[in-house]
Amino acid sequence: MKKIYALLAVALLFPVHGFAKTFANQFIEFQLPDKWDCQLDGTEWVCQSSDEQKKRDAIIVLAAKIKKAGMDELPVYKAHLEKPQTYQSLSGESVTSEPRYVKELDITGKQWIDSLHLQSEIPDFYTRYLATVEADLGILVTFSVRKDKYEEYAPDIEGMVKSLRAFRKQGDINTSAGGSGTVDPNAGGEIFGEGSGPGGPVKNPKKGGGDAGMIALIVLLAAGAGGFIWWKKKKQRG
Repeated sequence: MKKIYALLAVALLFPVHGFAKTFANQFIEFQLPDKWDCQLDGTEWVCQSSDEQKKRDAIIVLAAKIKKAGMDELPVYKAHLEKPQTYQSLSGESVTSEPRYVKELDITGKQWIDSLHLQSEIPDFYTRYLATVEADLGILVTFSVRKDKYEEYAPDIEGMVKSLRAFRKQGDINTSAGGSGTVDPNAGGEIFGEGSGPGGPVKNPKKGGGDAGMIALIVLLAAGAGGFIWWKKKKQRG
């Protein structure tokens, strides 16, 4: 972990190159590395590299939910992320995450909870969490990277984190065209899946998914966003 912390420190001192565009939706904006794209998948935005090999290495999930009193507050997010999280892997084994740090982070005047866990989303992956509240929303951004690739991706992640800007556009929060309708008051959910680790927001069941016992982790990632989201949904239902 000392090497990871050192790399993050270096990333703060030197500019990150290769950021080609700004991604923005109804609640967040940040700089994307070159050849990365984001797409709406159900109730979440999923960002991955267009490079098939790199798509196996890392994924970003952006989500927002209507705030619930006593749940969507920075101290609650921090307390949740301070705890190891336990869930069942696809092979049926019990997996417990390893929290590496949890802290408050100021990004251009906005307070976020910043946390790093090992295997809280997928076994042998690091996931960095950035969570905040804005207007009537709880907002969560997760950066998940293979354990053996984390040092390689750390500067890009740091660059994206430093460029995060949360806001609240009027209308629906999960539409690719920036919808103009009103927000469903029942769409609150929990920004962290209850009893399943940080996990991400509650999701609606998605069709398909295949035979879990036959799908290896790397195949899930190679399949793109759908496999990763399916994994997270299965973990939450378990």
